[in-house]
Amino acid sequence: MTQPSRLNLDEEVAVGKLQKPRGIHGEIFCRPLTDYVERFGELDIVTAILHGGRREPLTLENARMYGRRLALKFAGYDTPEDVGTFRDAEIVIPKDQIFDLPEDTFYVFDIVGMAVETEDGDPVGTVKEVMSLPGNDVYVVDRNGDEVLIPAVKDLVTVDGSKRKIVVQLLEGLV
Repeated sequence: MTQPSRLNLDEEVAVGKLQKPRGIHGEIFCRPLTDYVERFGELDIVTAILHGGRREPLTLENARMYGRRLALKFAGYDTPEDVGTFRDAEIVIPKDQIFDLPEDTFYVFDIVGMAVETEDGDPVGTVKEVMSLPGNDVYVVDRNGDEVLIPAVKDLVTVDGSKRKIVVQLLEGLV
C-alpha cells in the first residue's frame, strides 16, 4: 500500500538514492548515502520515496557489490521495467535502525540545522548542508542569506551535539 508523504526528518533517515536498473533480473543500482555500505545486507524492509512524495515499502531481497557499485534486488520486482519505476527514488529507514557511531562522530542529519558560532560566542549562522569532499567534509553555513564554507576539521571546529552547536576557531578570512 502506498501513501503520499515526504521524508520525515524526525523519524527517518535516507540511506540511498536509486539509480538505473542493472541486468535483466530486477536489480537496480543504488548510490549509498552512508559510509556503511554493508548495512544494506542487514536490512529487510526499506521505504522508497518516489517523485511527488509517493512512498513504497520494499522488501530487500539482496544487496551486492557489482564492481564498485551497489546493486539492490527487491522482492516481487523481477524485471528492469519493474524496478525502473524506482529510478531517482530515495531509500529511507527508521532512525532507530541506524548504526551507533564512535564518540565525536556525527551523522550529516545531526549536523544540518546546528547553530555555528565563534569561540567568542558571536553567531555565524546555521549549517544548511554538509559537502563530503575527499580531504574532509565542509559545512555550508547560511549567514543571513550568504553562504560561508567551513572545513570540518578538528583543529578548526568543535561540535557539541548535546547543545546542537558548532564552535569555529576564528581565522583570518574564514568567517
